[in-house]
Amino acid sequence: MARQIVDASGVVWQVALSGRRTSYGRDELSLEFQQRDAPNELRYARFSPQGAKVGERAFDEARDIDLVRLLATAQPAWTSPDGAYGHSHSG
Repeated sequence: MARQIVDASGVVWQVALSGRRTSYGRDELSLEFQQRDAPNELRYARFSPQGAKVGERAFDEARDIDLVRLLATAQPAWTSPDGAYGHSHSG
């Protein structure tokens, strides 16, 4: 389930698990950030859950402030292996 967060400049983003697995299994999850008013603006970040290690449950436990911090370090889709290095998004 996607969540909405607002970055420091007031831009609204949808954030959800990307569905891609990382090489670290349950210790690291891939998150996809999509700008609400610019659906082609995608960013990806790796998330290391502190509590639950199962995808949706770990994501539900994440605080919004932590997601905003991750967004600040997220890679644009065209530079990220999680974004298939710029291939079109089929979500």
